[in-house]
Amino acid sequence: MIRRLRLLPILLSLALFCSCSLIGTTALPAPTSNPTATASASTSDTAVIPNLPAVIEEELQVIVFDVGQADCILLKTNGHAMLIDAGNLGQDNLILGYLASYGITRLDYLVATHPHADHIGAMAAVIRAMESVGMIVMPDATSTTRTFENLLDAIEEKDVPITIASPGSLFELGETQIQILAPIGSGYADLNDFSVVLRVEFGNVVFLFTGDAETKSENEQLASGVELSADVLKVGHHGSRTSSIQSFLQAVTPRYAVISCGAGNTYGHPHSEALARLTEIGAEIYRTDENGTVIFTTDGNTITVSTEYGSGLQNTAKPTYAQATSVGTIAYIGNVNSKIFHLPTCGSLPQEQNRVYFANRDEAIDAGYTPCSICKP
Repeated sequence: MIRRLRLLPILLSLALFCSCSLIGTTALPAPTSNPTATASASTSDTAVIPNLPAVIEEELQVIVFDVGQADCILLKTNGHAMLIDAGNLGQDNLILGYLASYGITRLDYLVATHPHADHIGAMAAVIRAMESVGMIVMPDATSTTRTFENLLDAIEEKDVPITIASPGSLFELGETQIQILAPIGSGYADLNDFSVVLRVEFGNVVFLFTGDAETKSENEQLASGVELSADVLKVGHHGSRTSSIQSFLQAVTPRYAVISCGAGNTYGHPHSEALARLTEIGAEIYRTDENGTVIFTTDGNTITVSTEYGSGLQNTAKPTYAQATSVGTIAYIGNVNSKIFHLPTCGSLPQEQNRVYFANRDEAIDAGYTPCSICKP
């Protein structure tokens, strides 16, 4: 299974030529204004919404899903879609429910930033559920976990072309320009530093997605001289103190920073040091543990930020347990905060936003969850 990845550089180079979307490694063209943008639109309009909004054509929406202590981000624009990471192990039904709520049946690109379970946990399920996946982008990094092997199986089953992330490579998502910035080096001791880092331009608006890239990767990006400035930063490694160093943040200078993390997670993310550095550069911070799903909508000139929670409103579009069970068989329910799993009939089940679902007991154990002492699953 793992040996197959050694062949990926050959297969991927072929994929680069076969894909009509990949446009080489030349510099990105200068961003242009969107003629449909209105001059009166606010550049920092933050609205609280009771439901996930429908995508408006000729705009780009970036949806940072609330998946607890994990990452899953959808980019959608004018009939094109890209998913960056796919949540944690046991979140198949949650992720598929989110995608279904946006009508996603096809993906132009699927990006596995690095092979940790909280980024590729439901990726195999996504590949198998989609009508088509145009290309998967991943680093040249391997893992011996069952989750990673399951992902490779799904890629092979659906015959999805793979591209190994190479800094400088460019591709398009509709009118959106996407550039790979990292990983720059190889042979990292920490899988986090293999994270695929993407700079996304839509008109005059720029997003930077960093996976779990830490200090080493951030310093390599700074040393390379690549353009890092962005309006919106997806903060590295769930807001860990080992990411978001001051010099990196000063190069990015984001107006908005979004952190994907689980409420009460055992890692203490986001760390106070990272939050202080983000505050110091003047970034407006959003967190999935506090705001739920966070949606950035842009016409290429202005950005509107919408959140799932606020002012007492809750998002009713998040898949419920009943909806999730209709997607597949659910045998156990885990708590993303306590890392304990329960029977569906247990009286100590977590709140909906803190749940993950497991099809069998082995899956829960493999994900690092322990049995509830009350219902004894």
